[in-house]
Amino acid sequence: MEIQKLNTNTVFLDPDQKSARAEEFEDKLSSRIIGQERAVRRMSGLYQIFLAGMNPPNRPVGTMLFLGPTGSGKTRVVEAAAEVLFGDANAVIKIDCAEFQHSHEIAKLIGSPPGYLGHRETSPMLTQENLDRFHTEDTKLSLVLFDEIEKASDSLWQLLLGILDKATLTLGDNRRVDFSHTMVILTSNLGAREMSELISGGIGFAPAKGAKNPNDSEVDQKIYRT
Repeated sequence: MEIQKLNTNTVFLDPDQKSARAEEFEDKLSSRIIGQERAVRRMSGLYQIFLAGMNPPNRPVGTMLFLGPTGSGKTRVVEAAAEVLFGDANAVIKIDCAEFQHSHEIAKLIGSPPGYLGHRETSPMLTQENLDRFHTEDTKLSLVLFDEIEKASDSLWQLLLGILDKATLTLGDNRRVDFSHTMVILTSNLGAREMSELISGGIGFAPAKGAKNPNDSEVDQKIYRT
């Protein structure tokens, strides 16, 4: 039996090496955002995963949670990413969770089932057409922002869990929406009071103590479930 010897070369992959497009994305995003290096690195890392086609099957490309007080740049990071990718800061599907504090308001996102009054009058926000409308020939990626997620109703939390778990959403008319080419970003002011107190401090070494919102622990549990 003849055994042929094969010439093989060992190739070592650098996990920190990014493609030229991912490097360009990170550089342009960094030039627009000051003081949020971790958020920029995280978003550029997810973009690299998307470009490589390595995102988990049947899941969104990635999920990010930005915590901080109002004015700290949480939403701006997402808008800047849209500017870099699509040339438009408004190329984001933005869901203001303050508008969805009651269960029935979820119909604005997914529509009402056939037969319900007004089910044809308002087009749901989260259709496949809306999700894909900013896609370009080179970038089949969507950015979906759930702003102030702590204000969302339980119905919106359940909807979000389904998106993050299966990258699929079923609309009121039973159409399926695919979120597998989507970055999902959540923002929250949760803990902003405590962070502010830690920064401002007080007399001595102990940080100032303030009254804790009784709803904070409940929202904590919902966030960590996602």
